[in-house]
Amino acid sequence: MKSRLRSYTKGGSTAAPLSNPRGQIKMFETIGVLLVFFFLLFTGSIFYFSAQKSALQKEKVKASEQYAFQIVLKSLYLPELDCSFLQTQKDNCIDRIKMEKLSQLIAQNETVHTDYYKEFGYATITVEEAFPGNKTWQLYENIPTKTEKKQGKEIEVPDYISKLTTQSPILLFEPWQDAYAFGVMEVNVYVQ
Repeated sequence: MKSRLRSYTKGGSTAAPLSNPRGQIKMFETIGVLLVFFFLLFTGSIFYFSAQKSALQKEKVKASEQYAFQIVLKSLYLPELDCSFLQTQKDNCIDRIKMEKLSQLIAQNETVHTDYYKEFGYATITVEEAFPGNKTWQLYENIPTKTEKKQGKEIEVPDYISKLTTQSPILLFEPWQDAYAFGVMEVNVYVQ
């Protein structure tokens, strides 16, 4: 055993290079194959994760649009504003007096505003009379904001990624005159 050890370490501390060139070539081939494999694996994972990211973005936009559409439907069919006559209800019709009183109540009473926040979230609902007049009512407004310091002052700035706007034609009923007007309900939904 000792004689074998001496034969392997004849030159002292200097190690002899591999004497078999075929072994070196096979080792370099294996390293090359591993490098190509890991390069392809890395490139494929980058492509896969970027495709997943774009798919997630599309799903997020789709969910935001569905959420905005739900808020539009809620605002169009609020039972507080409907034009009802002896158990019959007209679609896309808003009682003007009810709308004026509700907009005043939401603007003046913080508890009522908080209750409607549960329904509408961050949105702005505006009703505009298109014909025969041109009056505008702010039914609900809640824009997301954040506080930033600029030049030593704290300022409220809007804090949303995008705003989805939907306009819907409506009838405005004037019960005192038993008359209708044409209007537009604009719903802006703020996506964070």
